[in-house]
Amino acid sequence: MSELLTLRDLLEHSRAEFGPHTAFQMKREGVYWKYTFNDVYRIACGLAEEFKKRGIASGDRVALLSENRPDWPIAYLAAASMGAVAVPLDAKLTKPEIDNLLKDSGAKLLLVSRELQDSFRFSMPHLLLDEIDKYSGSALPPLEVDPDGLAAIIYTSGTTGAPKGVMLSHWNIMSDVMGVVSLFELGPGDNFLSVLPLHHTFESTAGFMCPFSLGVTVTYAESLKSYHLLANMRETKVSVICGVPLLYNLFLQGIFNEVEEKGPLMKAAFASLKALAKAVPSQLVRRKLFSMIHKKFGGHIRFFVSGGAAIDKETILSFELFGITILQGYGLTETAPILTCNSLSHNRPGAAGRPLPGIGIRLTEQGEVIARGPNIMQGYYKRPDLTAEVLKDEWLHTGDIGTIDDDGYLYITGRIKDVIVSGAGVNVYPDEIEFFINKLPGVLESCVLGVKIREGLKKGMEEVWAVVVPDQKYFDKQKKKPGQQELEQHLRWEIKKLNAKLTEYKRVSNVIIRQAELPKTTTRKVRRFEVRKEEKL
Repeated sequence: MSELLTLRDLLEHSRAEFGPHTAFQMKREGVYWKYTFNDVYRIACGLAEEFKKRGIASGDRVALLSENRPDWPIAYLAAASMGAVAVPLDAKLTKPEIDNLLKDSGAKLLLVSRELQDSFRFSMPHLLLDEIDKYSGSALPPLEVDPDGLAAIIYTSGTTGAPKGVMLSHWNIMSDVMGVVSLFELGPGDNFLSVLPLHHTFESTAGFMCPFSLGVTVTYAESLKSYHLLANMRETKVSVICGVPLLYNLFLQGIFNEVEEKGPLMKAAFASLKALAKAVPSQLVRRKLFSMIHKKFGGHIRFFVSGGAAIDKETILSFELFGITILQGYGLTETAPILTCNSLSHNRPGAAGRPLPGIGIRLTEQGEVIARGPNIMQGYYKRPDLTAEVLKDEWLHTGDIGTIDDDGYLYITGRIKDVIVSGAGVNVYPDEIEFFINKLPGVLESCVLGVKIREGLKKGMEEVWAVVVPDQKYFDKQKKKPGQQELEQHLRWEIKKLNAKLTEYKRVSNVIIRQAELPKTTTRKVRRFEVRKEEKL
Protein backbone atom coordinates (compact mmCIF):
# COMPACT_ATOMS: atom_id res chain seq x y z
CA MET A 1 0.00 0.00 0.00
CA SER A 2 1.30 3.45 -0.91
CA GLU A 3 1.70 5.89 1.99
CA LEU A 4 -1.53 7.68 2.86
CA LEU A 5 -0.90 11.07 4.44
CA THR A 6 -4.43 12.39 5.00
CA LEU A 7 -7.95 11.12 5.56
CA ARG A 8 -8.79 12.43 2.09
CA ASP A 9 -6.06 10.13 0.74
CA LEU A 10 -7.65 7.28 2.69
CA LEU A 11 -11.09 7.88 1.17
CA GLU A 12 -9.79 8.18 -2.41
CA HIS A 13 -7.42 5.19 -2.07
CA SER A 14 -10.07 2.83 -0.72
CA ARG A 15 -12.62 3.83 -3.35
CA ALA A 16 -10.07 3.25 -6.13
CA GLU A 17 -8.83 -0.09 -4.76
CA PHE A 18 -12.01 -1.68 -3.38
CA GLY A 19 -14.92 0.18 -5.04
CA PRO A 20 -17.59 -2.58 -5.40
CA HIS A 21 -16.77 -4.37 -2.13
CA THR A 22 -18.87 -3.78 0.98
CA ALA A 23 -17.27 -1.23 3.30
CA PHE A 24 -19.92 -0.91 6.04
CA GLN A 25 -23.05 -2.83 6.92
CA MET A 26 -25.61 -3.01 9.70
CA LYS A 27 -28.74 -5.02 10.35
CA ARG A 28 -31.89 -2.91 10.45
CA GLU A 29 -35.35 -4.42 10.81
CA GLY A 30 -34.03 -7.86 9.94
CA VAL A 31 -32.11 -6.81 6.80
CA TYR A 32 -28.43 -5.89 6.39
CA TRP A 33 -28.04 -2.44 4.86
CA LYS A 34 -24.78 -2.38 2.90
CA TYR A 35 -22.55 0.46 1.71
CA THR A 36 -19.86 -0.31 -0.85
CA PHE A 37 -16.64 1.72 -0.99
CA ASN A 38 -18.14 3.39 -4.06
CA ASP A 39 -21.25 4.28 -2.04
CA VAL A 40 -19.13 5.73 0.77
CA TYR A 41 -17.22 7.93 -1.68
CA ARG A 42 -20.37 9.07 -3.48
CA ILE A 43 -22.19 10.05 -0.27
CA ALA A 44 -19.08 11.65 1.24
CA CYS A 45 -18.65 13.79 -1.90
CA GLY A 46 -22.28 14.89 -1.81
CA LEU A 47 -22.11 15.60 1.89
CA ALA A 48 -18.93 17.65 1.47
CA GLU A 49 -20.75 19.78 -1.10
CA GLU A 50 -23.62 20.26 1.35
CA PHE A 51 -21.14 21.37 4.03
CA LYS A 52 -19.73 23.89 1.56
CA LYS A 53 -23.21 25.26 0.82
CA ARG A 54 -23.76 25.71 4.55
CA GLY A 55 -20.63 27.80 4.86
CA ILE A 56 -18.32 25.17 6.30
CA ALA A 57 -14.74 25.87 5.26
CA SER A 58 -11.34 24.33 5.94
CA GLY A 59 -10.58 24.44 9.66
CA ASP A 60 -14.24 24.74 10.76
CA ARG A 61 -15.47 22.30 13.40
CA VAL A 62 -18.10 19.69 12.52
CA ALA A 63 -19.39 17.70 15.51
CA LEU A 64 -20.59 14.08 15.33
CA LEU A 65 -23.14 12.76 17.81
CA SER A 66 -24.63 9.35 17.20
CA GLU A 67 -24.82 5.71 18.13
CA ASN A 68 -22.62 3.41 16.03
CA ARG A 69 -23.88 3.21 12.45
CA PRO A 70 -22.40 3.30 8.90
CA ASP A 71 -23.39 6.96 8.48
CA TRP A 72 -20.92 7.97 11.23
CA PRO A 73 -17.65 7.08 9.43
CA ILE A 74 -19.02 8.40 6.14
CA ALA A 75 -19.74 11.79 7.73
CA TYR A 76 -16.32 11.78 9.44
CA LEU A 77 -14.55 11.15 6.13
CA ALA A 78 -16.64 13.81 4.37
CA ALA A 79 -15.72 16.47 6.93
CA ALA A 80 -12.02 15.58 7.08
CA SER A 81 -11.70 15.31 3.29
CA MET A 82 -12.71 18.94 2.83
CA GLY A 83 -10.34 20.18 5.52
CA ALA A 84 -12.95 20.55 8.27
CA VAL A 85 -12.19 19.32 11.80
CA ALA A 86 -14.26 16.41 13.12
CA VAL A 87 -15.37 16.60 16.76
CA PRO A 88 -16.62 13.14 17.79
CA LEU A 89 -18.87 13.26 20.88
CA ASP A 90 -19.95 10.55 23.30
CA ALA A 91 -23.61 9.68 22.66
CA LYS A 92 -24.05 8.85 26.34
CA LEU A 93 -23.26 12.35 27.60
CA THR A 94 -25.97 14.55 29.07
CA LYS A 95 -27.34 17.58 27.20
CA PRO A 96 -25.39 20.09 29.38
CA GLU A 97 -22.16 18.12 28.82
CA ILE A 98 -22.71 18.04 25.07
CA ASP A 99 -23.57 21.74 24.96
CA ASN A 100 -20.37 22.49 26.87
CA LEU A 101 -18.24 20.61 24.33
CA LEU A 102 -20.04 22.13 21.34
CA LYS A 103 -19.34 25.56 22.77
CA ASP A 104 -15.71 24.81 23.65
CA SER A 105 -14.92 23.36 20.23
CA GLY A 106 -16.69 26.18 18.37
CA ALA A 107 -18.62 23.67 16.25
CA LYS A 108 -20.47 25.31 13.35
CA LEU A 109 -22.47 22.23 12.38
CA LEU A 110 -23.73 19.15 14.22
CA LEU A 111 -24.28 15.79 12.54
CA VAL A 112 -26.70 13.96 14.83
CA SER A 113 -28.88 10.84 14.72
CA ARG A 114 -32.63 11.39 14.63
CA GLU A 115 -33.02 9.57 17.96
CA LEU A 116 -30.63 11.90 19.80
CA GLN A 117 -32.02 15.00 18.09
CA ASP A 118 -35.52 13.97 19.20
CA SER A 119 -34.22 13.56 22.75
CA PHE A 120 -32.12 16.75 23.01
CA ARG A 121 -33.64 19.16 20.46
CA PHE A 122 -30.46 20.98 19.44
CA SER A 123 -31.16 24.45 18.12
CA MET A 124 -27.78 24.93 16.41
CA PRO A 125 -27.40 24.17 12.66
CA HIS A 126 -27.54 20.41 12.23
CA LEU A 127 -27.99 17.57 9.75
CA LEU A 128 -29.60 14.22 10.53
CA LEU A 129 -27.24 11.32 9.93
CA ASP A 130 -30.29 9.21 9.06
CA GLU A 131 -30.76 11.31 5.92
CA ILE A 132 -27.24 11.61 4.47
CA ASP A 133 -27.94 8.88 1.91
CA LYS A 134 -29.76 11.50 -0.16
CA TYR A 135 -26.53 13.38 -0.81
CA SER A 136 -24.60 12.20 -3.82
CA GLY A 137 -21.55 13.50 -5.66
CA SER A 138 -18.90 12.35 -8.10
CA ALA A 139 -15.88 14.20 -6.76
CA LEU A 140 -14.64 15.94 -3.62
CA PRO A 141 -14.37 19.75 -3.66
CA PRO A 142 -10.91 20.70 -5.06
CA LEU A 143 -8.64 21.23 -2.07
CA GLU A 144 -5.13 20.44 -0.85
CA VAL A 145 -5.37 18.95 2.63
CA ASP A 146 -2.26 19.55 4.75
CA PRO A 147 -1.06 16.32 6.47
CA ASP A 148 -0.10 18.45 9.47
CA GLY A 149 -3.48 20.16 9.48
CA LEU A 150 -5.91 19.50 12.31
CA ALA A 151 -8.22 16.57 11.52
CA ALA A 152 -10.02 15.94 14.82
CA ILE A 153 -10.52 17.16 18.37
CA ILE A 154 -11.32 14.31 20.74
CA TYR A 155 -12.47 15.14 24.25
CA THR A 156 -11.16 12.76 26.88
CA SER A 157 -12.32 14.17 30.21
CA GLY A 158 -13.50 17.26 32.06
CA THR A 159 -16.77 17.33 30.14
CA THR A 160 -18.63 19.27 32.82
CA GLY A 161 -15.72 21.41 33.95
CA ALA A 162 -12.74 22.55 31.88
CA PRO A 163 -12.80 20.30 28.76
CA LYS A 164 -9.63 18.59 27.56
CA GLY A 165 -9.65 18.12 23.78
CA VAL A 166 -6.89 16.11 22.13
CA MET A 167 -5.83 17.68 18.81
CA LEU A 168 -4.87 15.10 16.17
CA SER A 169 -3.58 15.99 12.73
CA HIS A 170 -4.24 13.97 9.58
CA TRP A 171 -0.73 12.53 9.75
CA ASN A 172 -1.04 11.76 13.46
CA ILE A 173 -3.97 9.51 12.61
CA MET A 174 -2.80 8.12 9.28
CA SER A 175 0.72 7.30 10.52
CA ASP A 176 -0.90 5.19 13.23
CA VAL A 177 -3.19 3.51 10.69
CA MET A 178 -0.22 2.76 8.40
CA GLY A 179 1.80 1.37 11.30
CA VAL A 180 -0.98 -0.98 12.40
CA VAL A 181 -1.93 -2.33 8.98
CA SER A 182 1.72 -3.09 8.18
CA LEU A 183 1.56 -5.83 10.82
CA PHE A 184 -1.53 -7.67 9.59
CA GLU A 185 -2.53 -9.50 6.43
CA LEU A 186 -6.19 -8.55 6.03
CA GLY A 187 -8.27 -7.61 3.03
CA PRO A 188 -11.57 -8.04 1.16
CA GLY A 189 -13.24 -11.17 2.52
CA ASP A 190 -12.38 -10.27 6.11
CA ASN A 191 -15.08 -8.79 8.32
CA PHE A 192 -14.68 -6.68 11.46
CA LEU A 193 -17.48 -6.60 14.03
CA SER A 194 -17.64 -3.10 15.51
CA VAL A 195 -18.84 -3.06 19.11
CA LEU A 196 -17.00 -0.15 20.78
CA PRO A 197 -18.30 3.43 20.48
CA LEU A 198 -16.94 5.16 17.38
CA HIS A 199 -16.22 8.42 19.20
CA HIS A 200 -13.48 6.54 21.05
CA THR A 201 -10.15 6.75 19.20
CA PHE A 202 -9.37 3.05 19.59
CA GLU A 203 -12.49 2.07 17.66
CA SER A 204 -12.16 4.95 15.19
CA THR A 205 -8.59 3.99 14.25
CA ALA A 206 -8.49 0.21 14.75
CA GLY A 207 -12.12 -0.63 14.01
CA PHE A 208 -12.89 1.84 11.22
CA MET A 209 -9.88 3.39 9.46
CA CYS A 210 -7.55 0.37 9.51
CA PRO A 211 -10.16 -2.00 8.00
CA PHE A 212 -11.29 0.72 5.57
CA SER A 213 -7.74 1.13 4.26
CA LEU A 214 -7.48 -2.62 3.56
CA GLY A 215 -10.85 -3.22 1.90
CA VAL A 216 -12.19 -5.07 4.95
CA THR A 217 -15.93 -4.98 5.65
CA VAL A 218 -17.01 -3.44 8.96
CA THR A 219 -20.26 -4.78 10.44
CA TYR A 220 -21.84 -2.58 13.09
CA ALA A 221 -23.46 -4.64 15.85
CA GLU A 222 -27.21 -4.08 15.97
CA SER A 223 -26.95 -4.06 19.78
CA LEU A 224 -24.55 -5.17 22.53
CA LYS A 225 -26.86 -7.95 23.71
CA SER A 226 -25.01 -11.25 23.49
CA TYR A 227 -27.60 -12.95 21.24
CA HIS A 228 -27.39 -10.06 18.75
CA LEU A 229 -23.59 -10.10 18.77
CA LEU A 230 -23.45 -13.85 18.17
CA ALA A 231 -26.12 -13.65 15.46
CA ASN A 232 -24.23 -10.86 13.67
CA MET A 233 -21.03 -12.91 13.89
CA ARG A 234 -22.67 -15.99 12.39
CA GLU A 235 -24.66 -14.18 9.70
CA THR A 236 -21.78 -12.06 8.37
CA LYS A 237 -18.86 -14.46 8.93
CA VAL A 238 -17.00 -12.10 11.26
CA SER A 239 -13.25 -12.77 11.31
CA VAL A 240 -11.94 -10.04 13.65
CA ILE A 241 -13.27 -8.10 16.65
CA CYS A 242 -11.75 -5.11 18.45
CA GLY A 243 -13.01 -5.14 22.01
CA VAL A 244 -12.23 -4.37 25.63
CA PRO A 245 -11.33 -7.07 28.19
CA LEU A 246 -14.87 -7.11 29.60
CA LEU A 247 -16.26 -8.33 26.27
CA TYR A 248 -13.90 -11.32 26.16
CA ASN A 249 -14.50 -12.08 29.83
CA LEU A 250 -18.24 -12.16 29.09
CA PHE A 251 -17.66 -14.48 26.12
CA LEU A 252 -15.54 -16.74 28.32
CA GLN A 253 -18.05 -16.75 31.16
CA GLY A 254 -20.81 -17.59 28.67
CA ILE A 255 -18.83 -20.64 27.51
CA PHE A 256 -18.24 -21.83 31.07
CA ASN A 257 -21.87 -21.26 32.05
CA GLU A 258 -23.10 -23.28 29.09
CA VAL A 259 -20.83 -26.18 30.02
CA GLU A 260 -22.01 -25.97 33.64
CA GLU A 261 -25.68 -26.03 32.63
CA LYS A 262 -25.26 -29.19 30.52
CA GLY A 263 -24.32 -31.27 33.55
CA PRO A 264 -21.53 -33.55 34.82
CA LEU A 265 -20.93 -35.45 31.58
CA MET A 266 -20.34 -32.26 29.60
CA LYS A 267 -18.09 -30.89 32.35
CA ALA A 268 -16.00 -34.06 32.25
CA ALA A 269 -15.79 -34.02 28.45
CA PHE A 270 -14.84 -30.33 28.46
CA ALA A 271 -12.09 -30.95 31.02
CA SER A 272 -10.73 -33.79 28.87
CA LEU A 273 -10.68 -31.60 25.77
CA LYS A 274 -8.81 -28.87 27.67
CA ALA A 275 -6.23 -31.39 28.88
CA LEU A 276 -5.75 -32.66 25.32
CA ALA A 277 -5.47 -29.11 23.95
CA LYS A 278 -2.73 -28.32 26.48
CA ALA A 279 -0.77 -31.31 25.22
CA VAL A 280 -1.23 -30.35 21.55
CA PRO A 281 -0.23 -26.67 21.00
CA SER A 282 -1.40 -26.66 17.34
CA GLN A 283 -4.03 -23.93 16.82
CA LEU A 284 -5.56 -25.95 13.98
CA VAL A 285 -6.03 -28.99 16.21
CA ARG A 286 -7.41 -26.88 19.03
CA ARG A 287 -9.95 -25.30 16.67
CA LYS A 288 -11.15 -28.78 15.76
CA LEU A 289 -11.30 -29.91 19.38
CA PHE A 290 -13.45 -26.92 20.30
CA SER A 291 -15.35 -26.67 17.01
CA MET A 292 -18.63 -26.02 18.88
CA ILE A 293 -17.18 -22.84 20.39
CA HIS A 294 -16.01 -21.67 16.96
CA LYS A 295 -19.41 -22.48 15.51
CA LYS A 296 -21.00 -20.33 18.22
CA PHE A 297 -18.83 -17.40 17.05
CA GLY A 298 -19.69 -18.02 13.41
CA GLY A 299 -16.81 -20.31 12.50
CA HIS A 300 -14.62 -17.69 10.81
CA ILE A 301 -12.80 -15.94 13.68
CA ARG A 302 -9.14 -15.31 12.87
CA PHE A 303 -8.28 -13.36 16.02
CA PHE A 304 -9.59 -10.96 18.65
CA VAL A 305 -7.97 -7.59 19.46
CA SER A 306 -8.09 -6.23 23.01
CA GLY A 307 -7.44 -2.64 24.07
CA GLY A 308 -8.70 0.15 26.30
CA ALA A 309 -7.51 -1.59 29.47
CA ALA A 310 -5.17 -4.40 30.49
CA ILE A 311 -6.59 -7.87 29.88
CA ASP A 312 -6.00 -10.74 32.29
CA LYS A 313 -3.34 -13.07 30.92
CA GLU A 314 -5.48 -16.03 31.98
CA THR A 315 -8.27 -14.87 29.67
CA ILE A 316 -5.83 -14.80 26.75
CA LEU A 317 -4.52 -18.29 27.60
CA SER A 318 -8.05 -19.70 27.95
CA PHE A 319 -8.95 -18.56 24.44
CA GLU A 320 -5.60 -19.80 23.12
CA LEU A 321 -6.62 -23.24 24.42
CA PHE A 322 -9.78 -23.01 22.29
CA GLY A 323 -7.72 -22.06 19.23
CA ILE A 324 -8.57 -18.34 19.34
CA THR A 325 -5.79 -15.77 19.58
CA ILE A 326 -6.26 -12.51 21.49
CA LEU A 327 -3.84 -9.74 20.55
CA GLN A 328 -3.39 -7.03 23.17
CA GLY A 329 -2.35 -3.48 22.36
CA TYR A 330 -1.70 -0.27 24.25
CA GLY A 331 -2.07 3.42 23.62
CA LEU A 332 -3.81 6.66 24.51
CA THR A 333 -6.14 9.09 22.78
CA GLU A 334 -3.10 11.40 22.73
CA THR A 335 -1.28 8.88 20.50
CA ALA A 336 -4.06 8.38 17.91
CA PRO A 337 -4.19 5.93 19.87
CA ILE A 338 -2.01 2.86 19.30
CA LEU A 339 1.60 2.82 20.52
CA THR A 340 2.30 -0.90 20.88
CA CYS A 341 0.58 -4.11 19.90
CA ASN A 342 1.07 -7.82 19.53
CA SER A 343 0.70 -9.49 16.13
CA LEU A 344 -0.03 -13.03 14.98
CA SER A 345 3.68 -13.60 14.36
CA HIS A 346 4.85 -11.86 17.54
CA ASN A 347 2.37 -12.40 20.35
CA ARG A 348 3.34 -12.52 24.00
CA PRO A 349 0.31 -13.04 26.31
CA GLY A 350 0.37 -10.57 29.19
CA ALA A 351 2.43 -8.01 27.26
CA ALA A 352 1.04 -4.87 25.62
CA GLY A 353 3.13 -5.70 22.56
CA ARG A 354 6.03 -4.02 20.79
CA PRO A 355 6.10 -0.45 19.41
CA LEU A 356 4.60 0.18 15.99
CA PRO A 357 7.10 1.02 13.21
CA GLY A 358 8.42 4.55 13.65
CA ILE A 359 7.42 4.86 17.31
CA GLY A 360 9.93 5.13 20.13
CA ILE A 361 9.12 3.89 23.63
CA ARG A 362 11.32 4.23 26.70
CA LEU A 363 11.04 4.45 30.48
CA THR A 364 12.00 7.31 32.76
CA GLU A 365 13.96 6.73 35.95
CA GLN A 366 10.62 6.53 37.75
CA GLY A 367 9.44 3.79 35.37
CA GLU A 368 7.00 6.02 33.49
CA VAL A 369 6.33 5.07 29.88
CA ILE A 370 7.12 7.90 27.47
CA ALA A 371 6.66 7.84 23.69
CA ARG A 372 7.80 9.70 20.60
CA GLY A 373 6.60 9.36 17.03
CA PRO A 374 4.48 10.79 14.19
CA ASN A 375 1.25 9.80 15.96
CA ILE A 376 1.80 12.01 19.01
CA MET A 377 -0.92 14.68 19.35
CA GLN A 378 -0.40 18.34 18.55
CA GLY A 379 -1.55 19.19 22.08
CA TYR A 380 -4.67 19.86 24.13
CA TYR A 381 -7.08 22.30 22.48
CA LYS A 382 -6.75 25.79 24.05
CA ARG A 383 -4.83 24.24 26.99
CA PRO A 384 -1.10 24.95 26.52
CA ASP A 385 -0.69 24.54 30.29
CA LEU A 386 -1.86 20.92 30.19
CA THR A 387 0.06 20.26 26.98
CA ALA A 388 3.31 21.41 28.61
CA GLU A 389 2.74 18.95 31.48
CA VAL A 390 2.79 15.89 29.21
CA LEU A 391 4.75 16.91 26.08
CA LYS A 392 8.41 17.47 26.91
CA ASP A 393 11.16 17.57 24.26
CA GLU A 394 8.87 15.74 21.78
CA TRP A 395 8.27 12.92 24.26
CA LEU A 396 4.74 12.26 25.52
CA HIS A 397 4.63 11.33 29.19
CA THR A 398 1.81 8.78 29.39
CA GLY A 399 1.37 8.64 33.16
CA ASP A 400 1.60 4.84 32.94
CA ILE A 401 4.20 2.76 34.76
CA GLY A 402 5.73 -0.11 32.84
CA THR A 403 8.61 -2.43 32.11
CA ILE A 404 10.23 -3.50 28.82
CA ASP A 405 11.69 -6.97 28.42
CA ASP A 406 14.81 -7.94 26.47
CA ASP A 407 12.76 -8.55 23.31
CA GLY A 408 11.19 -5.09 23.39
CA TYR A 409 7.75 -6.09 24.69
CA LEU A 410 6.08 -3.51 26.90
CA TYR A 411 4.25 -4.42 30.11
CA ILE A 412 2.01 -1.88 31.83
CA THR A 413 2.07 -2.27 35.61
CA GLY A 414 0.17 0.76 36.91
CA ARG A 415 -0.57 4.45 36.75
CA ILE A 416 1.46 7.26 38.32
CA LYS A 417 -1.61 9.21 39.38
CA ASP A 418 -3.21 6.10 40.90
CA VAL A 419 -0.16 5.25 42.96
CA ILE A 420 -0.77 4.95 46.69
CA VAL A 421 2.18 6.04 48.81
CA SER A 422 2.35 4.07 52.04
CA GLY A 423 3.41 5.46 55.36
CA ALA A 424 6.84 3.93 54.76
CA GLY A 425 7.12 5.83 51.47
CA VAL A 426 6.64 2.70 49.35
CA ASN A 427 4.53 2.90 46.18
CA VAL A 428 1.45 0.66 45.94
CA TYR A 429 -0.23 0.14 42.55
CA PRO A 430 -4.02 -0.36 42.78
CA ASP A 431 -4.21 -2.44 39.56
CA GLU A 432 -1.99 -5.10 41.11
CA ILE A 433 -4.16 -5.48 44.23
CA GLU A 434 -7.41 -5.37 42.22
CA PHE A 435 -6.09 -8.25 40.14
CA PHE A 436 -5.94 -10.47 43.21
CA ILE A 437 -9.20 -9.24 44.77
CA ASN A 438 -11.15 -9.82 41.55
CA LYS A 439 -10.12 -13.48 41.58
CA LEU A 440 -11.58 -14.10 45.06
CA PRO A 441 -14.76 -16.23 45.22
CA GLY A 442 -17.81 -14.01 45.49
CA VAL A 443 -16.19 -10.86 44.08
CA LEU A 444 -17.60 -9.38 40.86
CA GLU A 445 -15.32 -6.32 40.66
CA SER A 446 -13.31 -4.00 42.86
CA CYS A 447 -11.67 -0.60 43.04
CA VAL A 448 -8.60 0.02 45.21
CA LEU A 449 -7.95 3.55 46.46
CA GLY A 450 -5.52 5.34 48.71
CA VAL A 451 -7.31 7.01 51.62
CA LYS A 452 -5.60 9.46 53.94
CA ILE A 453 -5.60 8.59 57.63
CA ARG A 454 -7.43 11.36 59.48
CA GLU A 455 -6.12 10.93 63.02
CA GLY A 456 -3.45 9.30 65.15
CA LEU A 457 0.29 8.97 64.59
CA LYS A 458 -0.19 8.22 60.88
CA LYS A 459 -2.46 11.18 60.20
CA GLY A 460 -2.05 12.40 56.62
CA MET A 461 -0.48 9.15 55.41
CA GLU A 462 -2.28 6.91 52.93
CA GLU A 463 -3.64 3.44 53.55
CA VAL A 464 -5.15 0.94 51.12
CA TRP A 465 -8.94 0.70 50.91
CA ALA A 466 -10.98 -1.57 48.65
CA VAL A 467 -14.50 -0.97 47.34
CA VAL A 468 -15.90 -4.41 46.48
CA VAL A 469 -19.00 -5.38 44.49
CA PRO A 470 -20.28 -8.89 45.34
CA ASP A 471 -21.03 -11.45 42.62
CA GLN A 472 -24.69 -12.19 43.33
CA LYS A 473 -24.72 -15.18 40.95
CA TYR A 474 -21.99 -16.80 43.03
CA PHE A 475 -24.01 -16.48 46.23
CA ASP A 476 -27.27 -17.54 44.54
CA LYS A 477 -25.65 -20.88 43.66
CA GLN A 478 -24.83 -21.68 47.30
CA LYS A 479 -26.90 -24.45 48.93
CA LYS A 480 -27.84 -22.02 51.66
CA LYS A 481 -28.17 -18.54 50.23
CA PRO A 482 -26.43 -16.15 52.68
CA GLY A 483 -28.08 -13.06 54.07
CA GLN A 484 -26.50 -9.66 53.59
CA GLN A 485 -24.51 -9.87 56.83
CA GLU A 486 -23.15 -13.33 55.99
CA LEU A 487 -22.32 -12.19 52.46
CA GLU A 488 -20.28 -9.27 53.75
CA GLN A 489 -18.56 -11.48 56.33
CA HIS A 490 -17.56 -13.89 53.55
CA LEU A 491 -16.02 -11.11 51.43
CA ARG A 492 -14.16 -9.59 54.37
CA TRP A 493 -12.83 -13.01 55.35
CA GLU A 494 -11.60 -13.67 51.80
CA ILE A 495 -9.76 -10.34 51.73
CA LYS A 496 -8.32 -11.06 55.16
CA LYS A 497 -6.91 -14.34 53.81
CA LEU A 498 -5.55 -12.46 50.79
CA ASN A 499 -3.88 -9.90 53.07
CA ALA A 500 -1.94 -12.72 54.73
CA LYS A 501 -0.35 -13.47 51.33
CA LEU A 502 0.48 -9.87 50.46
CA THR A 503 3.48 -7.81 51.43
CA GLU A 504 2.58 -5.74 54.50
CA TYR A 505 2.42 -2.37 52.75
CA LYS A 506 0.03 -3.78 50.09
CA ARG A 507 -2.54 -5.09 52.56
CA VAL A 508 -6.10 -3.77 52.44
CA SER A 509 -6.87 -1.78 55.60
CA ASN A 510 -10.59 -1.27 55.03
CA VAL A 511 -13.28 -2.84 52.86
CA ILE A 512 -16.46 -1.16 51.59
CA ILE A 513 -19.12 -3.52 50.27
CA ARG A 514 -21.03 -1.86 47.45
CA GLN A 515 -24.12 -3.30 45.71
CA ALA A 516 -24.14 -1.01 42.65
CA GLU A 517 -21.83 -1.54 39.67
CA LEU A 518 -18.72 0.61 39.69
CA PRO A 519 -18.91 3.71 37.45
CA LYS A 520 -16.99 3.23 34.21
CA THR A 521 -15.94 4.97 31.02
CA THR A 522 -17.31 3.82 27.66
CA THR A 523 -14.29 1.52 27.36
CA ARG A 524 -15.16 -0.05 30.73
CA LYS A 525 -12.36 1.49 32.77
CA VAL A 526 -13.37 2.17 36.37
CA ARG A 527 -13.65 5.88 37.12
CA ARG A 528 -11.69 5.97 40.38
CA PHE A 529 -12.47 9.60 41.11
CA GLU A 530 -16.21 8.89 40.83
CA VAL A 531 -15.92 5.89 43.16
CA ARG A 532 -14.10 8.11 45.63
CA LYS A 533 -16.81 10.77 45.33
CA GLU A 534 -19.74 8.35 45.63
CA GLU A 535 -18.25 6.58 48.64
CA LYS A 536 -17.25 9.94 50.19
CA LEU A 537 -13.60 8.97 50.60
